[in-house]
Amino acid sequence: MNKKFSHFYLFCLIIIFFSLAACSTSPKITVEAKFLGEEIRTTTDSSLVKYYLESYLQGKNSAPDLHKKIDKLYAQYNDVIPTSEDLKNISEEYSIDFSALFLAHNLQKIERNRKIQNDFNHFLNNINSTSLALKNASNQYMVLFVPGWNYVENGHLTGSDFAIPRQLVSDLNIENYLVKVPSNGSVTDVANHLFNKISQYSRYPKDIIIVGASSAGPAIHLVLADKLKVDHQSNIKAWLNIGGILRGSPIIDYYQQWPQSLIFNIIVWLKDWNKEKIYSMSAKISRKRFAMLGDINNNLVVINYMGLSLSGQLSKYSRDNYSLLTPEGPNDGLTPIADIIAPNSSTIVAIGSDHFFAEDPRINEKTIVLLKVVISQIENKKRSGKVY
Repeated sequence: MNKKFSHFYLFCLIIIFFSLAACSTSPKITVEAKFLGEEIRTTTDSSLVKYYLESYLQGKNSAPDLHKKIDKLYAQYNDVIPTSEDLKNISEEYSIDFSALFLAHNLQKIERNRKIQNDFNHFLNNINSTSLALKNASNQYMVLFVPGWNYVENGHLTGSDFAIPRQLVSDLNIENYLVKVPSNGSVTDVANHLFNKISQYSRYPKDIIIVGASSAGPAIHLVLADKLKVDHQSNIKAWLNIGGILRGSPIIDYYQQWPQSLIFNIIVWLKDWNKEKIYSMSAKISRKRFAMLGDINNNLVVINYMGLSLSGQLSKYSRDNYSLLTPEGPNDGLTPIADIIAPNSSTIVAIGSDHFFAEDPRINEKTIVLLKVVISQIENKKRSGKVY
């Protein structure tokens, strides 16, 4: 048995061990309610969540003690969006599912978020007219898709290669390109490549929409906030940030610690990856980078598509990592959900989705709708000078 083959078996055994160790048993309390225009029928980790969705948010006070406890939290965060650290603390006192919903509900208190969420739901409920409207605007726009980590090898499985979204956009007669960034590059590698491509495509007489998911997020942020000067951004009108790990993934930090670092080292060796390039997406490094970046040009429309999956709604791809990340508070299986939010942005909450949006049975329709929302916001910006 050769060395690489024997290491593969060791790798499989370690993965099984840590997957079992990561499994956690949380309460499975059934809940059925409507939230942000979406029907929720699942299980949750706390009876408080059930009360919050089915009674508190419906204006019913059927359990005074629970009601008072929630009121106290709202008084503490009056008109303030909780940070990831806040949500971590809320999760410890209330629950992970509750803190995720609490963030989403607080985001909806901001008018632009409420408006954009309503637009998203409206366009989704009228998908045929939405598609037709996009075809009528097709000559004005160009979409640049920035793929995620390892898209060359695994993009067809994870959706990181944007193959299906690109086809959907092409069917609408909208010009689009895949920006072929280094498949296993660092955040800086990807940002440098994207910067060069933007310089090339910005010569086209069309408004540019940049779309990126997951690991593409921090690279796009780096380009827009630091590398690309304002006077070179005239053609760039929007950034659609789909679950971007802007402040990194604590999963990478976790696998740098012993004994799980053994798993990481074996994977890197088998895949012939570069450790430092992966480390660039760690939470430790990414949070420092995020804090150092300046604001994004106010002339850009920036929209986050944030997955919010309760503990009973997790996809098969996120369950193990979700459990590992529970000490960090509400997460999408790769990063804390509050860390997805870009500066100067609006946020659409994807109820029932985690980091792996392709698992959503309506993702194709929602892809079209997201593009429609972005273009609508661009047009609003042109008419009134603001997003609403």
